[in-house]
Amino acid sequence: MRRFAAVALLAISACKQAESPRLTPAELPNTPWDKIAQAARGTTVTFAMWAGDEERNRLFRSSVSKSLLREYNMVLHVVPLADTADVINKLLNEKGAGKLQKGSIDVVWINGENFRTAKQAKLLWGPFADALPNIRYYDDGARARDFGTSVDGYEAPWQRAQFVMAYDTSRVTEPPRSIDALGSWIKAHPGRFTYVAPPDFTGSAFLRHILLHFGGYSAGFQAGFDAKLYKDASEKAIQFLTEIKPYLWRRGDTYPSTLKELDRAFANNEVDFAMSYTPSFASTRIARGEFPSSVRTFLFDRGTIGNFSYLAIPFNASNPEGALVAINHLLSVEQALDLSEASQSQFPISLDKLSATERKRADALRRGPATMSNEELAAHFANEPDAGYLTRLEQDWLDKVLRR
Repeated sequence: MRRFAAVALLAISACKQAESPRLTPAELPNTPWDKIAQAARGTTVTFAMWAGDEERNRLFRSSVSKSLLREYNMVLHVVPLADTADVINKLLNEKGAGKLQKGSIDVVWINGENFRTAKQAKLLWGPFADALPNIRYYDDGARARDFGTSVDGYEAPWQRAQFVMAYDTSRVTEPPRSIDALGSWIKAHPGRFTYVAPPDFTGSAFLRHILLHFGGYSAGFQAGFDAKLYKDASEKAIQFLTEIKPYLWRRGDTYPSTLKELDRAFANNEVDFAMSYTPSFASTRIARGEFPSSVRTFLFDRGTIGNFSYLAIPFNASNPEGALVAINHLLSVEQALDLSEASQSQFPISLDKLSATERKRADALRRGPATMSNEELAAHFANEPDAGYLTRLEQDWLDKVLRR
């Protein structure tokens, strides 16, 4: 497991943490927001976030840090993570060692399994989300459940993602728009398809689409882990994955270990499809000259899995007031627009909650040639199954597909 080091995005030596006692979750409901914002002024907020998106990293080094400094005299300190599980393990160790105050992390970017683990282990400060003024912009659904786990105010929705697949129109005239059609296409085109090996997040998401398909996209997938539903759907899913294995790239003897490896195989004309949880990824690759301009993205007719990622506060955060203000700032319409514009990522805020001026700017956001509209993505949005299905399916894939 790779260690992470704190990297200062801005260094202001005169900036010191407030000496007053830290706000507690019990005090939060009766504390005016203005008082919280005042306590956060002049402090440093340490933010642990996955560092695999360079566009987002650049934005945090520039406009996000500068806007927090300008508006609140706050310094943003980022802890770059190779895997969010690293910070969860750190918090587990700190709690086990009795370090209940003055922790090293104030905000963590989190969702899915990591959130479930953190919540179950009582590693999070809160509930806090309903106290944020900007939470009003986000859908009730995003505020309710995360990979089937009840949020209960222990995290605030931040970024929206949705699985898409990419193809080159110069090679494939009409992509398969269902799991059954994809299976037939793979068998008719040996060696031209592969997916990233789980536990890579996107590779695991590909498997979950197959599980949902054979489970009839049942709403039961979001209502906690159902052993019978899993057994019935997973048996068919594993059979499907086993049947297509000999027809995959390199005969299924090996799989790309990262999205970069899959992108490279796609760009080199080794395979005919790429995939990502970022709907704009193909447009970004086109702009960089990595994919040809003829590449486009598509969705399955029954839908593709989408979710939110969230911002949470560790149980022993040294600066909960600063964390609350930083999170609320990141949830603002202005920050959502800036991030969506800079990275061409999916706009996370409900359009019907915007003012006319805000809606006009949201509608004018740049959308690359391979990026589908927010309306089309929303029309094909499928909810994530409960996180319990993810762990079981990854293990079954390892035991019954990869090793056979």
